[in-house]
Amino acid sequence: MHTYATDAKDRETIPLWLAALAVAATLFLNYLLKALNFQVPWWIDAPSVMGFYGLLYELFDNLLWRLRFKAIHLSEIPNIRGTWVGIVKSSYDGGTETRGVILYVRQTWSKLSVQAETETSRSFSTMAVVNTSNSPESGLKYEYINEPGTFSVQTMQTHRGTANLRLTPDGATLKGEYYTGRGRQNIGDMVFHKISTQFLTRETALKQANYPS
Repeated sequence: MHTYATDAKDRETIPLWLAALAVAATLFLNYLLKALNFQVPWWIDAPSVMGFYGLLYELFDNLLWRLRFKAIHLSEIPNIRGTWVGIVKSSYDGGTETRGVILYVRQTWSKLSVQAETETSRSFSTMAVVNTSNSPESGLKYEYINEPGTFSVQTMQTHRGTANLRLTPDGATLKGEYYTGRGRQNIGDMVFHKISTQFLTRETALKQANYPS
């Protein structure tokens, strides 16, 4: 996975809160050890502020950021991780439509990767932006590299492209457009529906989305 940009304000505030909690946890541990009259062996490093910060950061980065308690959430960043299935309409060869495209989004609070799969090619993201619902550009933007499969048409070559997908308010649909760079120069529309927060096999995802596998 790679890092991604966002307009979420918690990218600025969360590290400060985690640092404060790390200091508090260190002070509490030292107080507890003294109260219990427990001497840490010389060959064991007592947890430090940086140690607690690292543990808290890993916990928040991988889990806490995406927890929702009704209207309360710890991060403004949309949680789009999971398996998506959809349709891509392209300007290639006068206009084509590819159904049953699988989009895998792996995401933590700080990192992300997007991988799209069809029967003839696979693409993966190289950089991305995830904006909140407060932004006029809410959703996912990313640049990708597309690699043709073994049985793709001869005219299909490895190429770069950019996708701009807007997230619906219910978080269930990504809809937008893409365009490719030099060598392909195609444009098109894409729409994906979230099938699962888990990462399903292609066959399972298509079955759940009622697409022929």
